[in-house]
Amino acid sequence: MSERNRKILDGIRNSALIKNPVLFEAIGIAPIAAIAVSLKTAIILAVASCLELVVIELFTCLALKKVKSYFRMPVYAALGVLINLPVFMFFSKFTPNETLNVGIFLPLLAVNSLIALHCERFAVKNNFKDTFIDAISAAGGYAFVLLLVGTAREILGSGTIYSVDLHLPVQLSGMLMPFGGLLLVGFLAAAVKALIAKRYPEEKPEDAFRMQEISESHVGSFRALAQTDFNPYDDADDEEKPRAKREKVKKEKPEKEKHGKEKAKKEKIKKEKPKKKEKPLKKAVHLDTKSEKAPENTPVQAPERPARRARHAEDDYLLEFDEMLSELDSFKKKQEQSNTEEVPAETPASSEETKQDGEEK
Repeated sequence: MSERNRKILDGIRNSALIKNPVLFEAIGIAPIAAIAVSLKTAIILAVASCLELVVIELFTCLALKKVKSYFRMPVYAALGVLINLPVFMFFSKFTPNETLNVGIFLPLLAVNSLIALHCERFAVKNNFKDTFIDAISAAGGYAFVLLLVGTAREILGSGTIYSVDLHLPVQLSGMLMPFGGLLLVGFLAAAVKALIAKRYPEEKPEDAFRMQEISESHVGSFRALAQTDFNPYDDADDEEKPRAKREKVKKEKPEKEKHGKEKAKKEKIKKEKPKKKEKPLKKAVHLDTKSEKAPENTPVQAPERPARRARHAEDDYLLEFDEMLSELDSFKKKQEQSNTEEVPAETPASSEETKQDGEEK
């Protein structure tokens, strides 16, 4: 097998199987769980989603590479609406009942996150041929899961396939509920993962679900959009900008190293030169030593002021304390005098009355 064919097969395997949009990236799972309850509804959803993904991804690769990311997103939505309208009109004419059953989920496919992810992650960064392979394989993987889950839910839940009665003895009506679709998607993901582990043990499909990559591929912050001028076109591609910055940094590094080496040489030369102005420093040192010795010989008056203030404060405190003690003594004396005056003295009449009462008893 030639290298060209091998690259094509690797791209199909990577986008359709190892990085399946539904099973491992968990993108576009709402229509499958909520509406894909029969083969007819699954066909409607698969056709609409595949057309939108292929057309928008190819258009992005051809015309939107130099447009800023937060201006590309409205273009994806507008193109999705333009593609969705004729699809909706076609199916509403030939299969009106199934189109009504699909409901709001068919128009919502115009803003499917699967389109934004593959356009920002692959179409903007690769050529037309690789983009076409990625779009076809991703759309095929998404449609395969849709059709398989829709058929299984119709057989198990309704006992029919494409509205043909199979006369099954048991019908599991719970499979027509959203949790039934999620259960089938989970079991299918486990089976495909086991198959990948056997056939391609070096691959890790769980690495496909990376929130960092998904967040980087979506719209930039609205603050950046508000602060920048209205210029939908970039001067250079998003990939070339960091590369140019890296090249500038690489060019600046040797220049900085040269300047650093020159500075180091100059500093070494300065250190090797003899110091000329050392005598004035010695004099200053002698002066400092004299100034330090001066306090030993001369009387120091500055520290005496706070000592005097402390003594005066102590004297004032003692005087106030003595005054308080004297006031307390005088207050106690006054209380004793008032208590003695309030006690009534015994009169002779009262004493005689008490004697008479005792004799009578």
